[in-house]
Amino acid sequence: MTDHDLLAGLDGERRAVGSSTGRGGVVREHAADGSERRIVYARCAPEELDEVIKEETDLAQRLSYTLEWKVYGHDTPTDLGERLITAGFEPDDRESVLALPLSEGALAAFDPAGRDIRRVVNEQGLDDYAEIAAALGRRDAQQERQRLACELRDVPGAMSIHIAYVDGRPAACGRVYFRPGGPYAELAGGRTRPEHRRQGLFTALVGSRLREARDRSRTHAFVDALPTSDPILRGRGFEPVTWTRPFVYEPGA
Repeated sequence: MTDHDLLAGLDGERRAVGSSTGRGGVVREHAADGSERRIVYARCAPEELDEVIKEETDLAQRLSYTLEWKVYGHDTPTDLGERLITAGFEPDDRESVLALPLSEGALAAFDPAGRDIRRVVNEQGLDDYAEIAAALGRRDAQQERQRLACELRDVPGAMSIHIAYVDGRPAACGRVYFRPGGPYAELAGGRTRPEHRRQGLFTALVGSRLREARDRSRTHAFVDALPTSDPILRGRGFEPVTWTRPFVYEPGA
């Protein structure tokens, strides 16, 4: 599969994530509990972009939700990020979008054997996920737990959460998303408690999620990788496809 094919596949996944209404080909994804809204795809004409951005920020203000606009390296217009900053969005860290074909050879580089890794199957299991988030200093750990509980309840099968345990205690975690009818899986939310870093838990959790993706007949996995995880993933076979950067708008900020 060529880079062009992977980009086209990535765009297809983005368009299938949420709902598209109005101008600009904007595709919006809503948090299950209504607290967040994310724009994951946009192909706006330059002359209409500023008005589309204003419509989105006005709606976020009126309904009081956090708005995130995910900008990708191949999105147009090319000055989309600059226009979002002008409109009051705050840029977050830039990430590499990496892809891996789910072949036996590729998965062998991410071997979870010997690790205690469990899938979260109900809301109660999210307590351990929130414990890891809190240990990393995330102030929104409980709010995130509530959002994920809504996803598990309202869209069963669309997301899996894997947690690695050390001596029976939650030490690291990660999510994997499965869009209906698509050939790809998306990895997200990889976290490890500080005292358990550099013990191979991150790699093992990638491996457990990749194996679930292959078992569910997915052909490739995508991940938005921060500089901390980028070299680990590339060193084990993930290839860069493009880059992405989130821009966040907080009403009243």
